[in-house]
Amino acid sequence: MAIEKIINQIKKDSENEVKHILKEAQKQASDIINYARKEAKLESEKIIANGKKQGENLIKILISKANQDTKKEIMNAREQLIEECFTKAHHKLSILKDKEYEQIVKKLIEDGLKKLGGKCAILVSRDSDKKIAKELGINIDGNVETSGGVILKSFDGRVILDHTFDGILRREKNKIRIKVGKQLFS
Repeated sequence: MAIEKIINQIKKDSENEVKHILKEAQKQASDIINYARKEAKLESEKIIANGKKQGENLIKILISKANQDTKKEIMNAREQLIEECFTKAHHKLSILKDKEYEQIVKKLIEDGLKKLGGKCAILVSRDSDKKIAKELGINIDGNVETSGGVILKSFDGRVILDHTFDGILRREKNKIRIKVGKQLFS
């Protein structure tokens, strides 16, 4: 009987040891699972925060690009309006009637005469220019294809002044563009 008691005691101790090991294993497994859950939660929070930050940055980038595109469209629309003003101004100059046209061209020729020292020849664009040239005693050296105005040449041909409407608009375009822009968009 003593052996049976010993065997029973060993069985009982073994069962208790197994229960204790199982309980300890379950506790360790539970601790590992809890730790893993906490780590997963922290990692998911980091991922979510990073995603939010990337989303906010993307929104900022998209808003900035939209603002740039809008500014570009506004600039293009303004530029188009300014160009339209140049086109209309050129058209108005090209259809100026005799008196008004003659006053403008006379001033342009007188300006050219001052710059060339009073002696020159001109290329004319309209019949009115011939009339003005005769009044001022200037030789006519030919015709020029343009919407109006004249080209003045020194007698030696070394200095040429383009006082045509096209030439003036071309030379003064940047200055005029600024003034037109201020008038239209101030």
